[in-house]
Amino acid sequence: MSPSVCSTPLPLPSQVPRMPNLPWELILDILSRLPATSLLRFRCVSKPWRSLIDSPDFVQMHLRQSQKAAGTTNRSLILGFLGIYSIDLDSLDCARPLRPPFSSSDVSNSCNGLVLLLGQNQTPFLWNPCTRKYKTLPDSPHEYPPPGIPVDYNALYKRYGFGYVAQDDDYKVLRVVEFRSPDSTWIGSEAKIYSLKTNSWRRVDHYPFPLPRIRGWGVHVNGAVHTVLSLDNYYQEIVAFDLRTEKHYTIPKPDLLLENVELSVDEMAGCLCLLVRKKRRINIWIMKEYHVKSSWTKLLSIAPPLIDEHCSLISPLAYSRRGDEVLLNCDDEKLVWYDLTRKTTRDVDVQGLPFRFYAEFFVGSLLPLENGCRGGGGGEDEIGITRRATRQKNTKVNDTRKKRDDFLSKGFKLVL
Repeated sequence: MSPSVCSTPLPLPSQVPRMPNLPWELILDILSRLPATSLLRFRCVSKPWRSLIDSPDFVQMHLRQSQKAAGTTNRSLILGFLGIYSIDLDSLDCARPLRPPFSSSDVSNSCNGLVLLLGQNQTPFLWNPCTRKYKTLPDSPHEYPPPGIPVDYNALYKRYGFGYVAQDDDYKVLRVVEFRSPDSTWIGSEAKIYSLKTNSWRRVDHYPFPLPRIRGWGVHVNGAVHTVLSLDNYYQEIVAFDLRTEKHYTIPKPDLLLENVELSVDEMAGCLCLLVRKKRRINIWIMKEYHVKSSWTKLLSIAPPLIDEHCSLISPLAYSRRGDEVLLNCDDEKLVWYDLTRKTTRDVDVQGLPFRFYAEFFVGSLLPLENGCRGGGGGEDEIGITRRATRQKNTKVNDTRKKRDDFLSKGFKLVL
């Protein structure tokens, strides 16, 4: 019986492309601009793609691309308090619930795609929402105050700060615990720093101030955490704690500040922001060059009727894609766009937005949570990655051709 003729064409060998090949440099550039969640799916395309996407140099290249002002595909907001939610900054269409693999809704702050969350019993976690990987920070008991000092352990107060130290290529968590006596007198505060590179805590010099009862305490900018403290008869200062040198220093405030104002700090686009509130008006200053007093610039001034007359808290979150608007969090209840040119506001209608929330700017990344989490923005540049990836691809192509030639020469014998 003669074999039947198959009407379905056989698939082409994998070596024969169905469409013209794109230059490897162009593929690399395209991949570096994609959202982290898309890249995690594209790891399944081939082994070379998986090796490239997982490589530390590409992780850094992708992070640098995401941090650029125009790289909005990886920008979002992460919300805490009544659950964990994510809002895409490109669309601001809806709040999508996130489900971390542990019980937590307390977002401390984020840095380079990693989020510091506090779980049950104030257990700290580092979590990458894109890769869904997390790390539970090891336990570290209190070592202060010395025995014999009466302490009200039911009134312990903790604060956390989280940031990246470029000089050490390390992510660090600052924990400050405040101790008070049974009559509520401040005794002192213990400070410890966790290093992701060593996966350990280390006690540092005492935090020499009482902790402020505000949420925006550990504002991370330039490898330091910042807050506003009332010193010397309620004189308000911006105090920073350097995560590398483990020293405190003050940040100069802008001139022309009014008297009898309330100060707080925040961060936007990598710059330190100062919020100045007097009665119902809120001025937001931004420090364009870190620790340079003359670089303070008034970003905006807002008051009723542009905002609700009962609004007491304004936090800047991000610039718009064109940079002509600033997204504001108003009283942890709604989001508002402020037009820097027209000096007008418009509410943002976000489907599924909880009625109370903490909002943090978040940039998606592929950063791992092992081996010290290398990938803060240094390392090999794009040209170096392109050249190395091209050499690897050419090596794989040559190996494939050699195997094919060996197979053809040994596996077939021509009969004349």
